[in-house]
Amino acid sequence: QRAEKVGEFLFHVLEEIRKDFSHIIGAVYGKGLVYGVHIVRNGSKEPDGELASKIVENAVEKGLMLFAPVGFGGATIKTCPPLITTEEAIKDGASAFREAIEEALVER
Repeated sequence: QRAEKVGEFLFHVLEEIRKDFSHIIGAVYGKGLVYGVHIVRNGSKEPDGELASKIVENAVEKGLMLFAPVGFGGATIKTCPPLITTEEAIKDGASAFREAIEEALVER
């Protein structure tokens, strides 16, 4: 039950990020507390594993632990916060994730 409730909040937060970066985020998908964010080349549907890796690297430097990119083209960033995570922690993580994306785009 908790994973479902907090997972819905996580999905909402990730969808907001997808909307803000729709030119490079092709999709957000998952269930419970396990979600993937698929990174694509600017304005296309082609996976961008290089950008996904840079985003993860930046996020880890900010203290946000993410899985190394997986899936099609090595371009899906996977997140799986612990069951005890709070909405506040998800907001903090989302802020770090946004910054990591912005920095990766500038570094290109």
